[in-house]
Amino acid sequence: MAVLYIILLIITAALIWAAFRFTGKDSFRKKTGAHSEHIAFALKAAAVCLFIEFGIFNLNSLHLLGGQYQKEKLELSRATSVSNIDTSSGKNISGGYCTIEFTGLNKPVGTLTVDAESDKKSTVNISIDIKDTTNSGAYRGGVASMEAIRYDARSKTIPCNFSGTVYDMKLSFTAEEGETITIYEMGINDPMPVHFSIIRFLVMFLGSFFAYALSSDKLLRRSYELRKKPVSVIAWSLTACLIVISLFITQMNRIHDTDHSLKKDFHSSYGNQISREIVDAFEAGRVDLDIPMNEKLLALDNPYDWSQRTDEVGSYPWDHLLFEGKYYSYYGIGPVLTLFLPYHKLTGYYFPSCWAVWFYGVAGIVFLTMMYLNFADKFFRKINASMVVLGLAIMQMSTGIFLNYYYANFYEIAQASGFFWTVAGAYFMVSSNVIGEGRIKRVRLALSTASLSMAVLSRPTLAVYCIAALLFIWAGYRKLKEEAPAAAVKKGKDDKKDAKAPGKGYLSYFLCALLPFVLIGSIQVWYNWVRFGNPLDFGIQYSLTINDFINSQYHTHFALLGIYSFFVAYPEFSEKFPFMIAGSARTFNANGYYFIATGAALGLIWRALPVTAYCQSRRAYRLSDNKNKRLYSVLLAAVCVICPLIIVFSIWESGFGARYCCDFAWQIILGSLVIMFSLWSRCKENTQRHLNTLMIGAGIVSLAMNFVQNYTYLSPSTNFTPDWQAYTLSFARLFEVWR
Repeated sequence: MAVLYIILLIITAALIWAAFRFTGKDSFRKKTGAHSEHIAFALKAAAVCLFIEFGIFNLNSLHLLGGQYQKEKLELSRATSVSNIDTSSGKNISGGYCTIEFTGLNKPVGTLTVDAESDKKSTVNISIDIKDTTNSGAYRGGVASMEAIRYDARSKTIPCNFSGTVYDMKLSFTAEEGETITIYEMGINDPMPVHFSIIRFLVMFLGSFFAYALSSDKLLRRSYELRKKPVSVIAWSLTACLIVISLFITQMNRIHDTDHSLKKDFHSSYGNQISREIVDAFEAGRVDLDIPMNEKLLALDNPYDWSQRTDEVGSYPWDHLLFEGKYYSYYGIGPVLTLFLPYHKLTGYYFPSCWAVWFYGVAGIVFLTMMYLNFADKFFRKINASMVVLGLAIMQMSTGIFLNYYYANFYEIAQASGFFWTVAGAYFMVSSNVIGEGRIKRVRLALSTASLSMAVLSRPTLAVYCIAALLFIWAGYRKLKEEAPAAAVKKGKDDKKDAKAPGKGYLSYFLCALLPFVLIGSIQVWYNWVRFGNPLDFGIQYSLTINDFINSQYHTHFALLGIYSFFVAYPEFSEKFPFMIAGSARTFNANGYYFIATGAALGLIWRALPVTAYCQSRRAYRLSDNKNKRLYSVLLAAVCVICPLIIVFSIWESGFGARYCCDFAWQIILGSLVIMFSLWSRCKENTQRHLNTLMIGAGIVSLAMNFVQNYTYLSPSTNFTPDWQAYTLSFARLFEVWR
């Protein structure tokens, strides 16, 4: 195997030499024409990637080279002692500790092979103790370890870095009660085979070529207006990939149920607080939930005090509202009115939560791409296409919507539907032309305010964006006033005063802008009033949840913890794939009760490096020559800074949940891109080139950090079914070169 490795290494080195030598010749350029540079890079990249594939990722194939390693099969019958294992079948006898000991090996050991498999888990973790030349009197415990992965033969052979002769060896593992672990085969000094991974090769090759395309002035490092079509193709290809990833994560969540099927999903007779309980209540003509009241709960001095809701009290609906002897739901009725209730009316079944979260999530992803491209058409036409593409990629990857697919409960339904309606509102607002060039489209403006109103019906926290939308409506009104004289001149009218007469054309504008707020907002106001007697009371303080929200007090320390966790929290190094982890939220000696709902706290500054552009916002404003820069600065500050900060500060009471970032992450990133691109347009060509390179680096970091956060949030290697865990661990092994 080592000889094969060396031959492959020589061949790939020769390919690199040939690629670099022949692609520089004039004859090559003549044959390949205008695409010579692209083809030359592709050939060089392919050769280098092959060298890395064979030379680095298969380095362990050289492990036995130069040593006196004699291959030997280790039969269970040859073992000196065996504990809790049937030697005839290779299976553990019962749950608990199992050991296999081989004495008198008396030879160097370069690799160890143990073909073991569990019937309940994706891996078998084996600890190896040895006596060797440097420690022959007693076992050196845990000197090596193996994680044998189901379906992955390569994981069942590990390289061993022992010293000199190995005299004795003991293998040990633990089986859970009811778990059967089977040892099929064992051996020492089996060569580690050369393994070419097409996945690993394509990741390297396609990644390097895409980076080249982003940096080439013949491809994407040209103005967006000259590269609109390829940018659109890339943008929608990226969107399609994100939809597939969303489907993949949703599928992992579904297969907890081994008897899952689409038919079973969409013929469900059960659901959660949003998908079933509110639906049943509305169909019965009521706003309280039809859940039997726990009288012991009502008898408590303070039922909102978690410590009083003991086992003696009995069961009660968690995270529901208790008000005047009835149960209610705090969570928004937007998804109920638009999806769950109509579906139940039509079919008699409850719409599955996992597919609802997926639907709202991918709809939001699609609308975010539409909004961004429309925004780029208005304001980024002179910016490099590469920068525009990277901006979209960073924003899409950093939204946080993917964190909602792992657990599809009513929390995630509210979060995903709020995300969708907010993004849809932003798209219709931008495309209505209340800002930028073009005639104002009143229907789109109405769709925008309707969507933003639905966002509030889905998630009350998002009401801040409705307030910010009033600034855009005012901007559109200003634009109408400024366009009136120009329209009069164009029509050949002399009396401009008549064109600006009060109310002319403005009534329809304000009706389209504000009527959806009034109509849809009145639904929420009525819903609040009939439940709690107050049109502005959403009822969160009546929650039977992690804290007594009626008596809990505001502490700035808690609010600042959200700022740190969402914006600053840094990743930690790990020796296992993906080599970084997003740790738990830190409390900095809170000296009070601060709830942490999830782990995977990773600051936006790491997931989207362009947010650092806010540090240069004053300079960008000063250098801008846009006549509307004051107006646009107010709009940007409201939507991209003030509203997100209000949301982060407002959740001090609920604590930290990584998924909350989809309420504000993309807005912050969009604002930072506006500042960055504004500065970029004022730079010299050489500086623009360097900034383009930095942006490529930022895109790579964003991809890595967002992958780290999603992987850490609910690691597929320890969750879901054993088969999915095994596939994930095998994928991770592709990049753990030392294992």
